[in-house]
Amino acid sequence: MSVARYSFINAKIRGYKADMLTSEHWDALLGARDMYAALRVLDVTSYADIVKDFDETASPREIEQALQLDFNRVLAEIRADVPKGSQQLMNWITRKFQREVVKPILRLYVTEKDASLAERLLVPVDPFTTDVLLDLLTAKDLNEFVSKIPDPYFKRIIGDHLPQYEETGRLVLIEQAIDADILENLYTGAQKQKGLDKEVTSKLAGVEIDLVNLMITLRTHFLGIDRIDAEALLLDTEYRLPRTLCKEALYSRSFEERVRKLQESSYGPMIARSWEAYELHQTLYTFEHSFLEQIRTDSIDALLGYPFHFGIVLGYLNLKWYEIVNLKALMNGKADQIDPNVIRRVLIM
Repeated sequence: MSVARYSFINAKIRGYKADMLTSEHWDALLGARDMYAALRVLDVTSYADIVKDFDETASPREIEQALQLDFNRVLAEIRADVPKGSQQLMNWITRKFQREVVKPILRLYVTEKDASLAERLLVPVDPFTTDVLLDLLTAKDLNEFVSKIPDPYFKRIIGDHLPQYEETGRLVLIEQAIDADILENLYTGAQKQKGLDKEVTSKLAGVEIDLVNLMITLRTHFLGIDRIDAEALLLDTEYRLPRTLCKEALYSRSFEERVRKLQESSYGPMIARSWEAYELHQTLYTFEHSFLEQIRTDSIDALLGYPFHFGIVLGYLNLKWYEIVNLKALMNGKADQIDPNVIRRVLIM
């Protein structure tokens, strides 16, 4: 049954996967002398049609938008071909990537309300077209902003948490609510599946849930959010990072104590390596980066072995997303003439 159900989408994703950049491509990109030279490396890849019209005058922002639009195209194509029985799960996966435009437009409205910035910084994804994004920035207040949102799901989730933002001024409360609702529903949907559909999809969603709770536990230390408020931000669902352990970590007197407490989880070795990198570079991204690399590894594994299950859909889209994120980071790094070793360190590889 699973073979017949997933044979078409599996073949399509195998084709997409074959077009992804290789380690040789990344070595060449990192070794390119500047951004234009990096673009020319892409001339012999699946990105050739996207970059062929860019010359020395191209800006990193223009390239970012072109890359993001390519991801949107692939997402739409896969969504159209997913078996009907998996459409509900696919809806949550789509929302997982739609939030990447919803959260930035919220931040932009709160901080800038500049329509020109929306055109330059945000890449539309259906139903958040360019016209919709520009119209959102014309709202006189956040209540009108919510009323203009075309998607009923995001309209509801943001509207429900608007009073909390208005009371505290912390946009993170709305952003966290979006993350929690999407990831928990994706995980719940995966848990209702059977066999590899359940196993692989639950793992991919579960590690991302654990990442969110890890970063809440760590980030709230620097945001000055007290223990009770930080605890309320934690996602109710857990995978391999116990929620009780996160709560205990919130009692810690120092950031290092929080990290040491979290090392008691099954992610202990990963968190220990992240701490060593944090001590060297002093950026919280070292912790997030380790988890993202784990999700990438798990996504690669999802496409190996027996291929006829829904996990290949989420696994491939994760890989495509990280490839786009990596390319954007690399192009910006080349434009700013950053050392290739520094660029490599931030890539999710």
